[in-house]
This record gives sequence, structure tokens and C-alpha cells, in this order.
Amino acid sequence: MARMKVLYLAPRYHTNQAAIMKGWIENGHEVRFISQYAGKVEDYACIKPDVIGYSGFFMLFYHFYVHVIKRHDSTAMDIRLKYGIPPMIKLAGYLKRFRPDVAILRERSLYTICMNVLCRHYRIPTILYNQTPVWEKARTMDQTHKLVWKMTPKYRITPVDAVGIDYTGLTRDKDAYFTPFLMEPQCSPEEKRYFAGGRFNIFCIGKYQKRKNLQMMIEAVEELLPDYPLHLVIAGEMSNRFHEEYYAQVSAYVKKHRLESAVTLLTNQDREAVAEQYKKADVFVLPSTDEPAAVSHLEAMAFSVPAISGSDNGTAGYIEDGVTGYVFADNDKEDLKEKIEKIICDKENLIRMGAAAYRHVKDDFQFGAYYGQIEKILTRLTAEKTVGGKTGSEND
Repeated sequence: MARMKVLYLAPRYHTNQAAIMKGWIENGHEVRFISQYAGKVEDYACIKPDVIGYSGFFMLFYHFYVHVIKRHDSTAMDIRLKYGIPPMIKLAGYLKRFRPDVAILRERSLYTICMNVLCRHYRIPTILYNQTPVWEKARTMDQTHKLVWKMTPKYRITPVDAVGIDYTGLTRDKDAYFTPFLMEPQCSPEEKRYFAGGRFNIFCIGKYQKRKNLQMMIEAVEELLPDYPLHLVIAGEMSNRFHEEYYAQVSAYVKKHRLESAVTLLTNQDREAVAEQYKKADVFVLPSTDEPAAVSHLEAMAFSVPAISGSDNGTAGYIEDGVTGYVFADNDKEDLKEKIEKIICDKENLIRMGAAAYRHVKDDFQFGAYYGQIEKILTRLTAEKTVGGKTGSEND
């Protein structure tokens, strides 16, 4: 593959991008990442993003909006994701210095529109990255949405093929390319040790938010405890007062029901600490709802751990249902319990599922699959630029 200079732009450098960055670098490409802000828990082992931030005008508005107008709204900070305005002069200078061969821009936002305008000016090809599925229900757009689509990149990549595992009634976006999250194999079935402490060790990771369904997860374990020796570890991010409030609620439930010996709550674990939990786990569960595109169950499978996910997850399809884990009905505690029990009731089958999960990661979530889709888009862009027309769809 020819050497390229690749630039990513996103609100933050999420952990799910780490393996992609490593893939580019290991294959001889130069890659940089611009983020709008830095998250509390990020993995900089491969690359450290350049935090560009926002324009001074927007930051004045943002602080007033978050701390005064919407001070009681836990989602108020999200306004920067859609309406954040970049420092245009600083961004233009960055592009002039780096001169990427392609820029991959996150989401259809005001920030991306501004960046796309600059890239057009400097004749830099752009690709949109979002988590809208390749397969989704047919949509109709008003004039505002049509304008936004026109001002952002035409072709897009997404780690979501469809939400859940049911494609019934969905149509395919011909300009979208499925590029799954990538994952390095971490612990082979031969190295994996199961059932530490003579019990089934269940691991769950996610921010301390209500939609993560962490209390439902605890309740499911509580109801299975009379029949199985279980230990649940939850590792959650706690970076604002809303997280703290939900953590207090979950912690109070554990204490009230005297589950301290069966449930361990962890906060703000770094990558090494999380990896240690995956090594100890026998089963991984992602109980959340309204999950655009999780990567944690793929991480678990890389450690030879069978995974369970809710159906309202854009990457639930990464699990081969009944082979590498299970997908349970969204927000359904009884179905979650049933899926956990299906795995832990047969130790030999649990080990087989863990081995299948590891092979799945090794075979289907490596850089070649991702790069191949980028090549297809660049080929289409080049053809359109050359002939001034449109090529047929190649995103099979």
C-alpha cells in the first residue's frame, strides 16, 4: 500500500480509535489526530492528539450555557459536539503545514462543516466518520438537513452495519462503508485462565450513567447468586457530578442488599487496570441501552472472553450470537439473566465460546479490512474528480 498522510478530526480521541491509529503507523503511513478537547480517560500509547479546541467566541457562549442556562442538565455539555466552532485560523495553519492526503472528519457538525470548507479550499479529499448504520430505516430530510449533508463529506465510514442483529425493514446507504472497530488479540485461549477463585467472574465497563443499566446488571447478578458462585466487577468513568450521583445510587443499592462480597465498583481505571480485569473475567456484559457503537465487548473477546450485549447497540453484531456470546433484548433483565445463565451453566462451553471470540477478533477485526474500505472511497473520489461524474457503488 502506498504511503499516505492521514488526518483525523473528532471531538475527542476515543479509545476505540487506538488500534486504527496503530494500524496506519505500522503499515508505514503518517497519521495525526486533531481533537476538540481531551477526555479524562484516553489511551496515548500509540499517538497523542493535537487538541485544537474552540473559538474564543464559542467558549464564552459555552460556559454561560452550561453553567448558567442549563446548569441542571447533565447533557448540556453535548452542545459543543454539534455546534462547536473551531478556531479557523489555527485550523487552516495546521492543514497548510501537514497537507494530508485524506482527512477523516467525525460527525455532521458545525465543526466538521468548517473543516470541510478548509479542506475543499486546499483540495484535500475528505471522508465522513460517524456511527449511523450502513443499514437503517428509510429517512426523509428537510431542507436544513439536506444543506448539512451537502456541506459535509459525501462518502462515509461507520463501525455500525446495523443496530442489533435484525435487518428487517432496513435499507442500505450506498455511500456508506462498514469499517469495524479494530482490535489487537490480547490473550489467546491457551494463555487464558478461567474461574479464578472458584467462581464465575463477570466484568462490566461503562460510565456511571443511567442508560448504562448498571443497577439492572447488579440486580441480574443478585438474582442468579442463589444458584451460581458469581462475582461482578464494574469499572466506570466518574468525571462529573451526574456520574457521581448515579455512582452513589448504585453503591447504595449494593450496600442495602449486602452485596459487597459479590459486587465490586471501580472508578476511573486506566488502560492497564482495565486489561487486568479482562484477564480475570470469564464473561463480559454490556447491559446499556441507546449505545451508538460500543467497543468494550470487542476488547473482551480479544482476551478470549465471551461477551453479552444489549440489542440497542450499534455494534451488537460484532458478537456471533450463540457462538462468541449472546445478544439480549434491550432493557430486559429477564433475558439478560437467561443469556448469562446460558454461558455459565456449562463451563466447557464457556471456554469454547471464549476461544471462538478470540478467533473472531483475529480473523475479522484487523487493519486490512479497514484500509480496504478507505481505498474504495478514495478510488471513487479520484474517479469523480477525473471525469466529473459518478462511479457505481463498490461498498459490498
